[in-house]
Amino acid sequence: MERLLDRTHLRLPGAGEDHGNRVAGLAPLTGIAAGVGIGALLGVLRAAGWRPGTAIGCVTATVGALLGTNGPMMALGITDPRTWSAKDWAADVVPHLAYGGLTIGVLHGLDR
Repeated sequence: MERLLDRTHLRLPGAGEDHGNRVAGLAPLTGIAAGVGIGALLGVLRAAGWRPGTAIGCVTATVGALLGTNGPMMALGITDPRTWSAKDWAADVVPHLAYGGLTIGVLHGLDR
């Protein structure tokens, strides 16, 4: 998060522990923003007529969530998935897969 703040020339107020807590609080918010954004985009696509089956929709939502959360971290040089172990990948993919399944489940449920 510090790298993002540096690159955008933004400052968070506070010093020491207060500043650290604010920075730490931003990371989950970026994940929430990515999840809401991907869900909204899929909702718009669905309203426009794109209605994939459950499997395709789940994969699309999962990949979108992975790109939306990991993409910025890769661009900022915070992480490099090429160096991740199988355990690291599992820890990252499993919650994103759950998100993808739940998101598509909700979108399909809204059609009923």
